[in-house]
Formats: sequence, C-alpha cells, structure tokens
Amino acid sequence: MPTETEFDIDIKTYLNTQKKYIDNHLNEIFNNYEHFKAAPNLWDAVKYSLLNGGKRLRGILCIATYESLIEQTNNSKERFQDCLTVACSLEMIHAMSLIHDDLPSMDNDDLRRGKPSCHKAFGEATAILAGDALLSLAFQIITDLTKEITETQKLELISTLTKAFSFGLVPGQILDLACVNENCSLSVVQNISLLKTAALIKASIIAGALIALNDNKTKSNIILCLDSFGLKTGIAYQIIDDILDITSDTKTLGKTSGKDEKQKKATYPSVIGLNESKKMAEEQISQAFNEIKLLKINSHLLQALSNYILNRVN
Repeated sequence: MPTETEFDIDIKTYLNTQKKYIDNHLNEIFNNYEHFKAAPNLWDAVKYSLLNGGKRLRGILCIATYESLIEQTNNSKERFQDCLTVACSLEMIHAMSLIHDDLPSMDNDDLRRGKPSCHKAFGEATAILAGDALLSLAFQIITDLTKEITETQKLELISTLTKAFSFGLVPGQILDLACVNENCSLSVVQNISLLKTAALIKASIIAGALIALNDNKTKSNIILCLDSFGLKTGIAYQIIDDILDITSDTKTLGKTSGKDEKQKKATYPSVIGLNESKKMAEEQISQAFNEIKLLKINSHLLQALSNYILNRVN
C-alpha cells in the first residue's frame, strides 16, 4: 500500500487542523443558539458527548472531498463555511449513534472517548433524549446555518444523511444485535459493516461532493465513483475497528477493549481471523483507490485519508 510520503501530504497535520475547525464551529453553534437555554441538563448531556473528544473523521472526509473537488469547478471557496456546517452535522449524527450504541439495551458500554458514557454520566433517559436532540439538530443546522448553497443542495444533503441513518445505521444496529451469540457468516458481517459503519462514511464523502459540485455536468459520474470509494473505505474502517478491539488497550481506544469477544459479537476477526481481516482491509482500500483514480481530480488527499484509516492498526 502507498505510504503517507507517496501522497506528499502531512496527514496528521491535516487531521489536526480540520479537527480544530470542526471543534471551533461546533462550539460556535452551541454558543449562538438561543434554544439551548431550555432544559439545560439535556444540552449538557449533548455537549458532554459531542464536544469533548472524537477524531472528527466523518466531518473531515466531508471537507476533504469538498477541497478535492472545488478546484475542478468555478465555485467560490466561500462555500467552505457551509461545508464546515455540514461536517458538524455529520459529527452530530455520529455522536448520537455512539450515545445510543452504549446504552444498556444496545452494546452496554460504560466508557466512550476515555470517559463515562452518556448514560453513565447523565442517566439512561437523558442519554436517549440527548441522542434524539442531536439527530434533529443535525438537520436543523443545515437548513438554518448554511448560506451559500442552494435550497436544492440543502435537500440533497438532508436526503443523503437521512438515508445513511434510516437505511444504514439503524438496520445495521438491528442486525448487529441479532448476531450476538450467533455463528454468523462473513457475508452477514460484511452487511452489518456496510450498513452500520460504511453508510455514514460514504454519506460524509458524498456530502462534500454535493456542496462542491452543485449543477456540474459530470456530477452524477463523480458521485457514482465516490459512492463506491466511500463504501469500501467504510468497510475497511470497520475491519480495523474490529482488529483494534482485540489488539489495542482501553486507554488507547477510549472505550472498553476486548468487548466484542466477551459479548460474542460477530466481527471480522471472529469469522475469518486477524491475519485475513488485515488482508481484507488492505484489499478494500486498494479497491477504493482504484475507484477514485477513475476521476480526473487531485485525489491524493482522499487517498491519504483512506491510507490513514488502514494504518490505524499499525
């Protein structure tokens, strides 16, 4: 696989820079919305889960796709602020999914991002409602805070994100729960990762493209390639997550390590073993690279991010 230097990109610096942009914008959103003055305990739980910690990878993938495509169009870079808002929306959806994943009725995890899970810190009822609030807020900020993109683009973005949730995250979680203590096949594990993880990663990439391209004549072809690129990158992300649950420690992960095996969950390592899982992740990223190369764009940034996802295991 290519190394970071082959892309001539300092990916760690890029990740840190974009994370700061997203974190700052999230804080601005909560500082400026008057609605947050009601039910302060609810919003304390939301901010506890959203603002402190997290790699912001989904939001960064949105920004990176936007930046990779904006050079190919006549669009102004003023749209970056709208892209940043959508990146925050993606992080809200992701944070919501983590809050609900950790609930006793779901994965029952007491630790998230190195601190007590939302339901441990605020109680189960508040955690459920905090997740509900985050999901609604994710779409509200797209309608309220984006200024440069068109109404059609807003609808396209909301449609993309709602599909990733309704037809991705939710059914993926249902399948994941159904496979606890079951002998599941590789195809079932792949389907879970496609829905529960890859769908939102793909949507993050597509969202950046929708902001950059607008009515560009080659939009449909670009979206098609990015769709496949995003799914393969998302599958690789889940494979590496499954591997890290075995090979890493709780402090490094920020969540309880070894939990998949204890709960007898269906994961890539449990079905095909660690070595084959690593090979499969490499194959997915290699195929993702092939998809992105079909586009006549500077794809080095997206490839470097995919490479970073793969190399989290090393």
